[in-house]
Amino acid sequence: MTNSDPTSDDWLSLAEASALLGVAASTLRRWGDAGKVPMKRTLGGHRRFSRAGLQHLDAAQIHGSTPAPASPLLQFDAHAMSRANWHTRFVTRSDTDRMRGLGQRLLGLLIQYINRHEEDARFLNEARTVGSSYGRETREAGLSMHDTVEAFLFFRRSFSRLALPVPGIAQPNDIDQAASLHMRIDRFMDAILLGAIDGYEQQ
Repeated sequence: MTNSDPTSDDWLSLAEASALLGVAASTLRRWGDAGKVPMKRTLGGHRRFSRAGLQHLDAAQIHGSTPAPASPLLQFDAHAMSRANWHTRFVTRSDTDRMRGLGQRLLGLLIQYINRHEEDARFLNEARTVGSSYGRETREAGLSMHDTVEAFLFFRRSFSRLALPVPGIAQPNDIDQAASLHMRIDRFMDAILLGAIDGYEQQ
């Protein structure tokens, strides 16, 4: 679908949309061109994807099979993770694919949140909602609150080590912008943690 230049926050760039769905940019580009996902083009020819539409899509259903892996923006220390007590209990009792999907969802939200020039509470609220899902999952998996927070801190460190520059994230030009960027990331992570605690404590 081709249209005039969308300026609404509800339209995402290719990088933002692929991170949100957890698929490779090349895969999402192909889906958009095939009409499988809601897409517009800007006057300059750039693809923009409907945020609301993508949130209701299931990548496996669109693809018809296993979706292509997402770009490796978010990488974990698999060795350190496998040695953690919380990880052993978690992988044996919970849906690891679902949790990986939550991580990709958070990465997509983080990219969108950082790229907004003004504070937008929607992304913090959604981060808290995803965090709440994570908290419920860990409780159902039999993890303690301590293990839940420890697991969150592990993933938070992984987010902080994102390779720069990250496609879709505008990089800071000076110290003030860098400080502002880190403050916003901290605010986003705080929302996830508070949501995780809320979700864990839900009966």
